[in-house]
Amino acid sequence: MATIRQLKSGNWNVQIREQGKRISKTFPTQQEAERFALMGSNELSFHEVCDKYLEHMGDSVRYRVRCLKKNFKSPPTLAEIEAFKRQRLKEVKSSTARLDLQMLSRIVKFGIKHFELDWPFPFKDFKYPPECQPRDRVVTQKELKLLLEDLPPLVASAAELSYETAMRRGEIVKIQKQHIEFHQNRLYVPEAKNGYSRYVPLNAKATQILKNRLVSCNNHQILYNVTAESLSKAFRRACKRLEITGLSFHSMRHSAITKYAQRGLSVNQLKVISGHRSTEMLERYTHLGVKDVVSLMD
Repeated sequence: MATIRQLKSGNWNVQIREQGKRISKTFPTQQEAERFALMGSNELSFHEVCDKYLEHMGDSVRYRVRCLKKNFKSPPTLAEIEAFKRQRLKEVKSSTARLDLQMLSRIVKFGIKHFELDWPFPFKDFKYPPECQPRDRVVTQKELKLLLEDLPPLVASAAELSYETAMRRGEIVKIQKQHIEFHQNRLYVPEAKNGYSRYVPLNAKATQILKNRLVSCNNHQILYNVTAESLSKAFRRACKRLEITGLSFHSMRHSAITKYAQRGLSVNQLKVISGHRSTEMLERYTHLGVKDVVSLMD
């Protein structure tokens, strides 16, 4: 823990207690003193800079920072970020990989600027993945009916639940019996994609879907005993059979958020449903057209 005080001379003194030892150092400016208080007696590691960046930016970046900490143990080199880009593009969309790499660049800059770390900046000649066109495809009622009739019962139940609640596939496959609170019309998600827990509101349709699923799985602890990728694969196969293009299992989440936005729910109300912590991310999922707004203007 650090203590900063100004001396009569005008200089600034920092005292830090580390591992039972007291370290004292004096600086001509308050800024230098505060920087030393943040860093301690040793240079910050890459993971420590990630944590400082998280403190600086707030909880909205927690999920992406955690991902970067898993992949980088030290300040990245150009070869390492090129390898990370190749691997990430196998796992996620180009836009997601681009956002990950842009945050990695900001963290490196943050360490260099705020803590005067002697790190190389490897992003100078780096080529970021291209941005994808934002998804604006939502499922029609006709398509939804065809899909629910064609999909295996478990997958159909999961898809319909996503359409009613805007839940992610990864959240659905982790639903356990004790997470459901029918008396409160809500479902507890212990850890969402952004690393936080949340409650999902349940409308009458979603409640019935869950009750039906409890019967089908004989009241077992896990309601959807399947992997998230299996849900996506089954959904893709159904789309191919039905000759439906432009949809994925994740489209159910987009469609749900758009559906509730069309009904006139406020941004804050939509955030409760979707679990988004920022309005910017919510906007990527809300696909409204002119006709959706005109009816609300009169």
